Amino acid sequence: MTSGSPQPVVPPASTAPSRAVPKWAIHRRLYDWMLTFAHSKYATLALFLFSFTEAIFFPIPPFVLQIPLTLERRSRAWWYAGVTTFASVLGGLVGFWIGGRFHSFATKLFSETALHAIDKYTQDVWLLSAGVIAVHPFKLFTIAAGFVGVPVGSFIIASTIGRSVLFFGIGLLLWLFGPPIRVFIDRYFNLLTILFGVLIIGLVLAAKFL
Repeated sequence: MTSGSPQPVVPPASTAPSRAVPKWAIHRRLYDWMLTFAHSKYATLALFLFSFTEAIFFPIPPFVLQIPLTLERRSRAWWYAGVTTFASVLGGLVGFWIGGRFHSFATKLFSETALHAIDKYTQDVWLLSAGVIAVHPFKLFTIAAGFVGVPVGSFIIASTIGRSVLFFGIGLLLWLFGPPIRVFIDRYFNLLTILFGVLIIGLVLAAKFL
């Protein structure tokens, strides 16, 4: 080949098409679909609906959408955290109601005494708040709380405290540190919330018995 001959053009590796998500990977496809709302004019409505339904049945946590929205408009970090918290608590009440329907069915199989053996723990708002923080997904907590008969007032207070700690905490980290903190939240979210929930439980128990 002479020096004047055109050389073949090799596209850079970064332009290579990414591997398609398999159709069976429902969880990942839902995750990607959820992110498509990050730049939509309906983003806040989508955040509300995802937060609401996640407390009942939706499998993807709402911070998946809260994070890109906050990073795009960090001045609205508290607004997005507030929307996420309010919708999550509201959806939690629906999950709580569903759990209560299961409770009614369970009383036909088990005694009320057996079902209420843990009442001394379900009356403590701070222990419940720790459960809200530590239990993932949230729908497990909401349905279980209704099933074991947690007082609805205690449930609302604990859900508001716990979800506020989570979502306003995420908003604060994003507001302070911006994009670099996103990887940290994605990677360690479950571990950190479990540890924080256990810490609160430990503090409450220590205050009660020491």
